[in-house]
Amino acid sequence: MAIGDAATAAGFPLVPDTGDQGKVRLGAQEINRTRDEVAQVQAQIPVGKAAFRSAAGISSGTAVPTGGNDGDIYFQILP
Repeated sequence: MAIGDAATAAGFPLVPDTGDQGKVRLGAQEINRTRDEVAQVQAQIPVGKAAFRSAAGISSGTAVPTGGNDGDIYFQILP
């Protein structure tokens, strides 16, 4: 796989190596763009136990499970 193919497939912009946008003086701009992309990915990661469980489709309760999607996990708490 050529350099940049994975980034292109993921929808990330590539840093040009020619022309005005490919100049070394724009390096800080590319570093900040990378940091923006990392921040966007980081914002998608759940924070806390409840958020992880919800994102994974894991829930619990005392009632009989209803609804949900295929693959969800429900722990029924018995009295």
